[in-house]
Order: sequence, then C-alpha cells, then structure tokens
Amino acid sequence: MSAKNMDDIAELFKGMKFRKKLLGGVSEMDVWKKLEQLQKEYRSVYEIQQERYEARLQERDEEIASLKKKLSEGPAHE
Repeated sequence: MSAKNMDDIAELFKGMKFRKKLLGGVSEMDVWKKLEQLQKEYRSVYEIQQERYEARLQERDEEIASLKKKLSEGPAHE
C-alpha cells in the first residue's frame, strides 16, 4: 500500500500486528521490519505533500508575475 495522506498512515497503524515470540513479547525483527515499512509510507506522504506545496507556490509566483505585469502596463485605455 502506498499512503497518500495521514489518514492512510492512521489506517496502517490500526491494522498493524506483530509476530509473537514463543515465550511472550514480539519478534524484534518483525518490529524493525514494520517500522521500516511505516517510515517508507511517511516518506511517500511527505513527498506528495511537498510536490503539492511546490505546485501551489509556482502558481502563486505566476499569478504575482501576471499582476505585476498588468500594473506596469498602466491603466487600460477605453
């Protein structure tokens, strides 16, 4: 599963189960494996959000440039 947002990460936590050891506790190797998978999902969500924010910043910069250009052209003649 590739998480796309924090809700997806929360669902991963809800469904996460660890292998049990014969004499109580859980398998340390299994815990580390699950933590690695979880870290990859967090990274995926972070990168998606980063791309989204960069696109919004680009749109903002383009809008600012457009408005500056209109201002520099002066008032429109009717």
